[in-house]
Amino acid sequence: MRADGVLGMLDRWGRSALPGATLLFFVLLTLAPLRAPYLSGALPLLPALVVFQFSLATPERLPGPLLLIMGILLDLLLGGPGAPVGVSALGFVLIRAAVVNNRRYLVGVPFLFQWFGFCLLALGFVALVWFFTALWTWTAIDPLPALMQYAVVIVIYPLLAPLLARVRARDPLNVPDASRGTARPGETTS
Repeated sequence: MRADGVLGMLDRWGRSALPGATLLFFVLLTLAPLRAPYLSGALPLLPALVVFQFSLATPERLPGPLLLIMGILLDLLLGGPGAPVGVSALGFVLIRAAVVNNRRYLVGVPFLFQWFGFCLLALGFVALVWFFTALWTWTAIDPLPALMQYAVVIVIYPLLAPLLARVRARDPLNVPDASRGTARPGETTS
C-alpha cells in the first residue's frame, strides 16, 4: 500500500509538472539550430501553441507566474539587446485568458474549430509581438517575417496539436462528459 501512495504522489507531481516542462521544452527548442528553411522561423510561435493546447484541458496547471517566467525566458533567449522583454509573457497570459473564457466554444468541438481558434489567437500574438517590438525599437519593422512565422505555425498546428493532446493530462476531448449533452447531429433541444 505504501508503494501505491508513493506512485500516486509521483503521478500527481508528474501531471502537475507536465505542462510547465512541455512549455520549457518548446521554449528551449526555439534555440535549436534547425536547417529546415521555414521551420526554424516558426519556432518562436510553438510555445504559444503549447499554451493554447494545455489551456484547453488544464488551464489551472499553467498559472500566470509560470507563463510570465516562460515568456520572459523566451524573450531573453530570442530578443537580444534592444528587444522588449515581457511581450511574449503578455501574449501567453492573453492566450490563456482567451482560451479559458471561450472554452465552451473550443472544447468538445471538431478539430477544425479549434484550429480556427488557434489561428485567431496566433494572429493576435504575432501582431502583439510585432507592434510592441516596433514601438520599443521605434523603427519600422517589416511584417513579412512575422507573417511567415504565422503561416508556418498554422501549417504545423495539425501535426503538433494531436500529439500535445495525447501528452496533456485529463484530455476533455477523450473523456466523456455528461454535461455536454446527448444530442445527435441534426437534433434540436426544446
